[in-house]
Amino acid sequence: MHDAATQGCADQLRKRTSLDVDVSLREVSRGEAIEKAKSGKTTYVVLVSLIEEVLYSADGSGYIEFELDYVVFAPETAKVMASGRTYQGNRKGPITVGPSGPGMSLPSYREAMLRRQGEAAADRIVKSMRLSDPKPGK
Repeated sequence: MHDAATQGCADQLRKRTSLDVDVSLREVSRGEAIEKAKSGKTTYVVLVSLIEEVLYSADGSGYIEFELDYVVFAPETAKVMASGRTYQGNRKGPITVGPSGPGMSLPSYREAMLRRQGEAAADRIVKSMRLSDPKPGK
């Protein structure tokens, strides 16, 4: 599941910017991400983390929803340049309204939702860091 979110974020960053984007083949801790940022001269490091939350519906049944946290660390200093969280459902204040019904908990559906969350995180990163769209033809 983590891979879907990470790939969604990386693919959207590639699509929306002219930056080179590399994805770690394994999950990285916050400490490892900070060290990688500090050791780099020009490379920003984006840490994507999934948080599993159990929510309960009105009838008392529980379901799992994933939240995606992202943090962007600057090269050399590891200063936090952007951070935030995306959600699976449509959040309005303390209420989450998500799709329900048969098939909504299938792994393929969850994977698609996590990919969209990663894409949303990338969109927020691009906006908050004022990154430009890629040049035509890229």
